[in-house]
Amino acid sequence: MAGKKGMRRYPMWLRQEVVRKRVKEGQMTLQLCEEYGISATQVKNWCQWQRQYGEPKQNTGKRIGRPREGTEETLEQKVKRLEMENALLKKYHELLMEEETKRK
Repeated sequence: MAGKKGMRRYPMWLRQEVVRKRVKEGQMTLQLCEEYGISATQVKNWCQWQRQYGEPKQNTGKRIGRPREGTEETLEQKVKRLEMENALLKKYHELLMEEETKRK
């Protein structure tokens, strides 16, 4: 949600209130936008999430992207990851060699 420049985070109580007023009370989206100072797209997204999942969109806590510097993988995790990378590179190398022999 937040992370890009200019994006805002809205508290859960505000999301629930807006969705409740839009879905259950039938208030118009534009009225809610003016009342709470949020965009119409945001209201529609929250209402769509409500219809799909039964509750307003929440922060799931799952982070997207590269892990932060402070997170360290265990030795077992690192070995497993490196073994998978090695197997993948071996397979890629075999495919390259097969293509090279077919060309000759």
